[in-house]
Amino acid sequence: MTTLIQPPPPSYRKWWWVPAALLVVALVVAAVIVLPRLFREDIACEGGAVRDESGQCVRISDGSVSFGTEIDDLVQLIGDENTDVVEEGEQWVSIVLLTPMMAGDNEDGFVTMAGIRHRLAGAHLAQLAANETSATPRIRLLLANPNSDFSSWEAVVEEIQNRRADERIVAVTGISFSLEGALNTIERLTGPPPEKKPIGVIASTLTIDDLPTTRGFLKVSPPAEEHARAAADYLADRDERIMIVRDDNEIDHYGRTLADAFEAQFPDDSRFAGRPQPYNAQFGHVANAFRTIMHSVCNQKPSTIYFAGRGADALEFLNELAQRECRDLPIQVITADDMPYHQLSESLAGKALEGANITVRYTGHVHPDAWHENPDGFDLYAIDQFSPGCVGEICYSQFSDGGVHDFAAVMEYDAVKTAVQAIRNASGPHHTPVDSDAVLQAMLQLHSAVAFDGASGKLDFDDNGLPIDKPILILEAQNGAPPVYLESR
Repeated sequence: MTTLIQPPPPSYRKWWWVPAALLVVALVVAAVIVLPRLFREDIACEGGAVRDESGQCVRISDGSVSFGTEIDDLVQLIGDENTDVVEEGEQWVSIVLLTPMMAGDNEDGFVTMAGIRHRLAGAHLAQLAANETSATPRIRLLLANPNSDFSSWEAVVEEIQNRRADERIVAVTGISFSLEGALNTIERLTGPPPEKKPIGVIASTLTIDDLPTTRGFLKVSPPAEEHARAAADYLADRDERIMIVRDDNEIDHYGRTLADAFEAQFPDDSRFAGRPQPYNAQFGHVANAFRTIMHSVCNQKPSTIYFAGRGADALEFLNELAQRECRDLPIQVITADDMPYHQLSESLAGKALEGANITVRYTGHVHPDAWHENPDGFDLYAIDQFSPGCVGEICYSQFSDGGVHDFAAVMEYDAVKTAVQAIRNASGPHHTPVDSDAVLQAMLQLHSAVAFDGASGKLDFDDNGLPIDKPILILEAQNGAPPVYLESR
């Protein structure tokens, strides 16, 4: 009898479970990535906004959109005021506050939740102050999120243009970061494309100098070049040996602008301890670059380092500086107005600075001691609204932690106040209805006799839309405490 020999199963049957397993893994990964995006806080993007590729709600809100739970309370307050304005039945117009509403995954760290809250609170305070008076038109404040890195700026600009008639949008404020998308936003809104009319833009803490040339643009903060000049002027009469540390990031122009302007104030390079030390925040790993720079610091022995870069990078630099081998060498670090967005006490640098022989100073916009030193140079009514002792509903302390040392609230207040001033001037004593063209015309007149005081100083603009003779303060950072006011420049 013949015994049948069964052949082995084919290999594709033996390994059937491999593709099946891969399919299961793929489905799990897809579920982990996609399902949360489908089901997370779907209500957060109601009211006309949409989610962009990063998951942020972008475009415009009248207060009905939740950009994130961290600011829902402020968004609700703004929404309530907007509703009251419309229900009053008087003339009203809208100002758009265009600024990041979420910190996102921004590794550079220049968009912080504290800064976002302060910007919203300052803008809302200016809205309340404008609507408290009997003047018209009344002010609605719309919120526009271009994403934390301004990557969705085009969608936001298109939305503003499409809704300007229905929402009576007459001006845009905010645009507070020197990013490529922010500059594109200004150019697109104020430029003369054939299909869309320009609309006026009033920027708050935007400090970059190479801005689009347009008569439809104002900014309430002095340019970075003036911050650099103020720092150089502070050092001019001091016997300091200076080293420049410079961010060469091509996307964010802030660092290079500061460094070039600062260096230009010292035509005799004998004050400098060697060539500027470059790094590039765009590449990341800045701590590695700073660790290498420490060799030059200890070799060149500067008494002062001018740090031309973002505040988040400055903290990394200070952390490495505190661990340098030449800690017996006293060093003063001076940087610019991005520094106060980041708290020393909340960083490794804060602890590292203890006993490290380092003093940290920076140029800034606002300090209560500067208000007290020269009250005639500021809007006393606005100063009172920002005071901890303010009484009533139109007080910054009613809906904020009261912090003004990062300048965000005060500068956003002044940006909205500038827009309101142009709107009310355009309306005139007869309360004539205004549109964006009338506001653009009025913006051109905000100088000389028509200039006015703000919480950050006089708001008097030159032909390029830049503030004239705004005070720049020299402040000394403290670990876990408010900065110390040194002087004004």
